[in-house]
Amino acid sequence: MLQLHGYKADNDGVKASQSILRNLAITLGTLMLLLAILFLLVSFSREQSTAFIYTDFTVPIASEISPPGQDTQNHRYVVDRHVVLMGQSFSLITGVYWDSYFLWPDLYVHNNMRSEDPDLIFPDEIIDIYNRLGTGSTYTQTERTLIMDAYIKVYDRFKALGPYKNSSAWALLWCGAKFDENFLDNYSHRIDPDDLAIAKRYVDEEGYLD
Repeated sequence: MLQLHGYKADNDGVKASQSILRNLAITLGTLMLLLAILFLLVSFSREQSTAFIYTDFTVPIASEISPPGQDTQNHRYVVDRHVVLMGQSFSLITGVYWDSYFLWPDLYVHNNMRSEDPDLIFPDEIIDIYNRLGTGSTYTQTERTLIMDAYIKVYDRFKALGPYKNSSAWALLWCGAKFDENFLDNYSHRIDPDDLAIAKRYVDEEGYLD
């Protein structure tokens, strides 16, 4: 009887071990299934992301293209969106997206920002990035005119803010002359005479920006 009782105890122990192993196998199988599902979801997500544009410091949006056969010289369309980070400015952003710090007025006039001051933008604001004017440092006359118009609009904004933005207005006018050496003369009727004189002095002393 003692031997039979010992055999029964051993048999119960084997059954318990088998039950534990079976439950462990079921658990591992469930985990493997969940991992497989997670892998499929990640793979699908990566495939979907190819339909979007990603750029440093941006949020993704679907690409927009110019309608077939339409002249893109005057047609402006959004190609990306930028989420503003602390310490950024429009000139820094156009330096990243358009490879030119001096085109920033053209980007500014196409966006409605929280602040009336073109020098001030806030973190988490969204800036629509439009197709760039020109290629490198080459611009058509139409493109130069659009850029000059943007510069004058920003100049008007600085002037509306009062004398404390005079230095920004003067620097802006000097930078605008980079795109057209006749800029100051052509828009003299839109520029305060004192500002015009200071901007021309900048050009005489420092030359035209590269």
